[in-house]
Amino acid sequence: MTTPHHNTAELAKLARVLDRQDPADLDFLATLPPAALRRFRDQITDLIAERESRRMQRIGAAAKLIPAPIAAKITEAAFGPVLAAAIAGSVDPARAVAIASALSPSFLADATVTLDPRRATALIAEVPDHMAAATARELIARGDYLTMGRLAGSVPDRVLRAALPHAADIDLLHVGYYLEDTDAADRLLAIVTDRVPGMLRATATENKWSEAITLLDLLGPTERSHLGNVVAHQDPEILDALLTAVTDLDAWDTLLPVAAGMEPSALQRLAERPIMQDPAVLTGIADLALTQNLWLDLLPLAQHLTPTQLHIVAARISAEPDDALTALIEQAHTANHWDTLIPVALALDEPARRRFAALPVMHRPDTLSAAVTTAATHNLWSAALPLVDVLPPHTHDLLATTIATLSTPDFHAALTAAPAAGSTTTLIRIVLRQDPTARAHSLTLLAESDDLESLVTSFATTDPEIWKSLAALNSELPPRLRTLLAAQAASCGHSDIAEALAT
Repeated sequence: MTTPHHNTAELAKLARVLDRQDPADLDFLATLPPAALRRFRDQITDLIAERESRRMQRIGAAAKLIPAPIAAKITEAAFGPVLAAAIAGSVDPARAVAIASALSPSFLADATVTLDPRRATALIAEVPDHMAAATARELIARGDYLTMGRLAGSVPDRVLRAALPHAADIDLLHVGYYLEDTDAADRLLAIVTDRVPGMLRATATENKWSEAITLLDLLGPTERSHLGNVVAHQDPEILDALLTAVTDLDAWDTLLPVAAGMEPSALQRLAERPIMQDPAVLTGIADLALTQNLWLDLLPLAQHLTPTQLHIVAARISAEPDDALTALIEQAHTANHWDTLIPVALALDEPARRRFAALPVMHRPDTLSAAVTTAATHNLWSAALPLVDVLPPHTHDLLATTIATLSTPDFHAALTAAPAAGSTTTLIRIVLRQDPTARAHSLTLLAESDDLESLVTSFATTDPEIWKSLAALNSELPPRLRTLLAAQAASCGHSDIAEALAT
């Protein structure tokens, strides 16, 4: 989405420089990158300026000899606005302002149409607030947002503050659409931040979402996320209109990076909207994230999706080959995104989950340790333990070492989550792989669990080896734990183990 709409603005600017009335005449250039079009426009402007530079310098020198009011009269009557704009950069700024102060706002507006802000920086900085405001009023009345946008990045903040109050909310959007760069967009938004809700309402009323999304894409990360938070907390109708436009314009490549920096409450509101329940939309978002290197931008949003929504996203992820899945895990690990990756992995169907767990990247000490630490830090045991269930046995020694480092509250949280997650057997199997000191500590914590009876009851494995391992540790088991395990062994048909534990 981004390139075609940025190109529309760039082609309009190029048409202005080439004195073409209809930007559609330049549609044959529409496939070029926006940056290339802008460089081409600057090159043309530079060539014109260089060709006329000596003549402009002579005229500028002559202007010094004439009183400002007379020079203004000559400028309007003989030079005209185009030549006046060309001369402006060759005249001392203070002198140019003195002449300009005697010109009408209409003439000044005509002159700014062709003024090159790169060559008139000093002059622009000297323009009084009242003159800037009058010229801005004239340009806005004409609907010449292109000129306003082109100059907005060059004028000081005080000039913008003087000029922008004369613009309606929708005018601000149109001006933003024609801004030259990220710095100009950030400055504009910072100055009119209190008017953003009004701009959004005006955008929705006039259905100008295409321009709004283009402006959003131009903003830097901080201002972009700030605007995203503001949008998310508007009336549902406005948020729904934006999401519909983003989907229709295929502009999720713009919105996903915005979402990555939004506040949790804003992301929650975004995830709850009706369009975000559409399987086709969710699949399209996931596909874009996977094919356009926006995976890390998707994960913060995924954290706020319901299980049903996550299953849809996970189904698209599971279609990736092993090497692609490995790369996704590597990216999430490097960016410390395990808190968002774990729920996504849990949403995979059983075959995909086992394929995920079988990837070599999941067996490395650094990734396993990070996953366990994140599960403890964010209390994600209900999502993490089912993934541990499908890890191959050769990872259990490493898991045993990692779990031994957990704090007592974190270990108790894992014990509490294990029965509901159906992971009690795996957790006990890992505890049994710990060294004697760590194992004794873990067994003590097990025995101290407030819900020990439910925990032991959920330990319903028919694997004789794990029962034998427990029987071999009879002397290490705390009495209450040993008694409950003996009863559970009997109920599972292991009477010999029950008898051994009871003695």
